[in-house]
Amino acid sequence: MRRCLANIVLAALGAGVFSTSAQSAEAITLSVGGYTNQYFFVADQDEAAGENYNAAGLFSDTRVEFQGRTILDNGIVIRAYARLLAEAGVQRNSDEVYIEAVTSLGRIRAGEKSGVNTSTIGDPVPQAFLSVYDEVVGDALVPRTGVVLRDAFTFRRFTGNSLGLTYQSPQIYGFTVGVSYHPSPTSGEGPINNTLVPNNAVDVTAGYNGYFSGGSYRLAAGYFRSSANASGINGYEAWNVSAGLTYGGWEFAGAYMDALPSTGGRETAWTVGAFYGIGPFQLSADFRSAKKKTALPALIDERIDRATLQTAYKVRPGIMLGLAGFYAEQEDSFGVSWNGGGALGGVTVEF
Repeated sequence: MRRCLANIVLAALGAGVFSTSAQSAEAITLSVGGYTNQYFFVADQDEAAGENYNAAGLFSDTRVEFQGRTILDNGIVIRAYARLLAEAGVQRNSDEVYIEAVTSLGRIRAGEKSGVNTSTIGDPVPQAFLSVYDEVVGDALVPRTGVVLRDAFTFRRFTGNSLGLTYQSPQIYGFTVGVSYHPSPTSGEGPINNTLVPNNAVDVTAGYNGYFSGGSYRLAAGYFRSSANASGINGYEAWNVSAGLTYGGWEFAGAYMDALPSTGGRETAWTVGAFYGIGPFQLSADFRSAKKKTALPALIDERIDRATLQTAYKVRPGIMLGLAGFYAEQEDSFGVSWNGGGALGGVTVEF
């Protein structure tokens, strides 16, 4: 299987990327960029006996990006990309590191990056200030259940930015299709012991983009499966759908995910959101809900409902000030409700 996969990859690269006539038509260009996001929040939430959570807190996210790019004389674009974490106290020093070739037959990518499902869907709902990578609202509220809301609507939830291979077709009549393969959905290199860790994760996703007078719409659907280890733990099967519509300064979108771990306990999550932008001002509202079925009959399903309202002001290109209010209700497997809400503000700077 490994030799067959290697032969397929080498054949594709040899036929489409490194043909005998392919030479660099321009010098390799290097660009450096990145961003820093700084947030401050206040929150009021239910506490259990003996707990005493600070109502205020700070979050910081800073990353530096490097990109090398060249175009071969046959028109193929070769790009190398690395995004490094610049925060102190983190274990990993890199977030995304990959090389890709863009040809008329599609895009081939190898390295550390989320799969084709995440790149096709992007943000499941439009947000004025935060983004798909910012789950600061969920971090500000103490989790009372095992329900997942971080990356809950794309398959990045299962693989993160683990090593993998991706192919995505060019857009034909609005349609694209892609597949990603991760030998292991967790961080790791070299031989993978299938008895200890999940393995062989596959993400297949198709998308469609259409246009009408004054706006556009998009649809996407994907299927994910990973094999469990010998104990039957961490193997996942999931599918999701996403849809969005833009008209004038408005955007509406929603997504749904259905996930089934190998250990049982189906998890479902859905979200809807709306966005409006005029000049430097942006406003958005979204609602998301997730539920996890419990394995024991004596317990009840865990659930989270969360609403967020955001506003932002673009000071200038690359600099944004934002404010968000949020409220969430959590219900644990014993039927106890935990409510909490608050507000967060911050500044994001791209450089």
